[in-house]
Amino acid sequence: MTSVWLGAVFRHPPLTDAHGLVSELTAALLERRCETAPHVVAKLARRLNYDRRTVCEVAALLTPAQRRGHRVLPRVLPVTPSIIDVFEPIEWEPDELFLLLLAALSTVDQIDLLLEASGSSAESIVSGSLGAHLKVENGRFEFVDRRLCVWVLRTADAGEIARAHESLQRAHHARQERVHAEWHRARGALLRTPEVVSPLLAEARSLSDHGHSEWGSLIAAEAADHAAAGDQEQARLIAGAAMMAAGCLKDGADWLGSLFPHGTRAHRAEALASVFIAEACLNGALPVLDPAEHRPRSDDAVHWHTWARTAGLAASLCAERGAHSDMRMWLTELREADARAGVDGAIRDPVVALCWMLTNEAESSELVSSGPISAGVIGALRAALDGDIAEGLQILSRARTGLVDEADLLVAGFENSPMVDAYLVVTEVLLLFWRGDLESARARMLSAVVELPMGLPFAGLGSTLAHRLDIAVIGAPGALSRALAKTLPGGIRVDRLVDQAIGAYLAGESEHAVRMLTLWTDRDAPEHPLAVPGLDEVGPINDTAHAEPPELALARTLRRRLRLLKETSWQREHADVAAAARSLQSPFERARVEAMLGIASVIRGERVAGVQHLQSARTLFDDAGAHAWGRAVEGRVREIGEQTTRNTEALSLRTVSVAPDPLAASRSAWTPLLTARELDVAMRVIEGLPNSEIADALAISVRTVEVHTGRIFGKLGVRNRVQLMVLANRTARHM
Repeated sequence: MTSVWLGAVFRHPPLTDAHGLVSELTAALLERRCETAPHVVAKLARRLNYDRRTVCEVAALLTPAQRRGHRVLPRVLPVTPSIIDVFEPIEWEPDELFLLLLAALSTVDQIDLLLEASGSSAESIVSGSLGAHLKVENGRFEFVDRRLCVWVLRTADAGEIARAHESLQRAHHARQERVHAEWHRARGALLRTPEVVSPLLAEARSLSDHGHSEWGSLIAAEAADHAAAGDQEQARLIAGAAMMAAGCLKDGADWLGSLFPHGTRAHRAEALASVFIAEACLNGALPVLDPAEHRPRSDDAVHWHTWARTAGLAASLCAERGAHSDMRMWLTELREADARAGVDGAIRDPVVALCWMLTNEAESSELVSSGPISAGVIGALRAALDGDIAEGLQILSRARTGLVDEADLLVAGFENSPMVDAYLVVTEVLLLFWRGDLESARARMLSAVVELPMGLPFAGLGSTLAHRLDIAVIGAPGALSRALAKTLPGGIRVDRLVDQAIGAYLAGESEHAVRMLTLWTDRDAPEHPLAVPGLDEVGPINDTAHAEPPELALARTLRRRLRLLKETSWQREHADVAAAARSLQSPFERARVEAMLGIASVIRGERVAGVQHLQSARTLFDDAGAHAWGRAVEGRVREIGEQTTRNTEALSLRTVSVAPDPLAASRSAWTPLLTARELDVAMRVIEGLPNSEIADALAISVRTVEVHTGRIFGKLGVRNRVQLMVLANRTARHM
């Protein structure tokens, strides 16, 4: 059983509204252009007593990589003016300062150990002046204001710190707690102490295995400082892997990169998978190398197992980033390695399944693997893409309960790490989004983003989800989502044009939404291979294939049908689309179809039916928690109601030239139906130009204009110019 390490750096005091305070602090740092990842803000807040001024001061003194979570935070945070203002004026006794120093350095929060190390009594703490600074309860202690811990550590000199570590070492030794004793021995030693390395490395690996990656990395790094040449590589391997598991990419890359090219072949083989992860996240692609140079040179199954894991992770990373040729190369390596490792497809099958899902080539072979990634994440995605989102969520729930401690050969040793936890949560949020439960998806994202490196899984999918959910629920990205995006590694680039388009569309600025979507399409519509619901109500129609559940594909098809609908087939198509929409179980997806049916009905003069569809959409959006979408629909219903007080069609005829931007709205609505030249002609007809002026403007003959006009009338289902102008005006008012 792993020892419980509760050093001052990692104690998490309870707080009733930690999430709200972290969100406020994150927003404050964004205002100061001191962008800090939400989970780093949470760590700083816990260590600094959630004091806004102090958190901002300390964050400003960190490196950008530390603020982004790509490097470990300093073991001792810097002292800032707000800390000095609180504790410098206090008149401390030397023995009080020493006891506080012991408390700050202690790896456990047990009061009896603190008393033994200091030679003090519990009564002297509780009844003395220290009682205002140390809370003692149920045999444990904690700082009343955790900033005092920072001040004590920063103001103590090296001799005092060494003496405190020596006292704590003796206390732990007397209790036969060898690992804790060796930690304090190592921290207090002035010279290299190789004998502490073995127990510290064993504890570091155990802590990492149990999900305490940061503590594991600190202990392994300390061991590396004391290690002789023979143990140095092993210490660096364990420290670097633990840092990677915690999401500290730059530290992990530095520690593991030091093993190349001169480390032993075995250590380099173990480090390579983590190096691939760091390089993919930091630089956007895996290092260019020849797999033959790293492939095992013996028949040892253990070596082939390591190589299978490396090839599997490399293939997955390539698939996440759309590097399909490299993905296939690594899949070839994986198939051979899995067979020679004798693991019967336990690594090969889930990786192959994930790769084909991400390339939209899902296979139907059975998954027999176990663990949070191989069975949890991949199994849940497969179930959802096969149409059973509820089953996918159940699979994830089982993987996250902790009741079943399953080994995962693909991520062996990191099953409980923050990085793997982040993959699980991102997958859960995606499935909740697919199910149409946006409010629950957003709540799950917000609770996780302050604890885990949520921007790293699936090449930044968490950041896309956070933005999209915030826009759908509250109308704009919140502080946590914006900070998450600002602190992504340089190798993870997320296109925000669709987010901007959705925000504009919900604000009633359809023309701006169309511009954003057009720019996005001009850039080949970059999006994640796992579909995140975007915007296809306006703008160019995008037919790019991506992995999505059958219901999302059906909803997208229905919206496309409505975009391409001709006036002449409206009655029949309307009934068919409305019937198909009733089969959609996702309230969000059905609401979007109902809203489009409503707008299309009103444009065609069927106000009552249109309002009914829009009211259904409003109810469904609220059911999904997509309140910003619901408010947008409510605004359109209100506008329609206001127009019933006048003869809208007659008014449209009189004021067509001053209607609310009929050209832009009509161009957006009719682009899927008309050719580019037909659109040019239609826009000029709407402006009221005669055929001769249209011909001159477009450098074509009058007869050609007449041919185009006839085709436009036929495609849009109108009989003459007046009906076309009425249709354009209605479109401008209701799109």
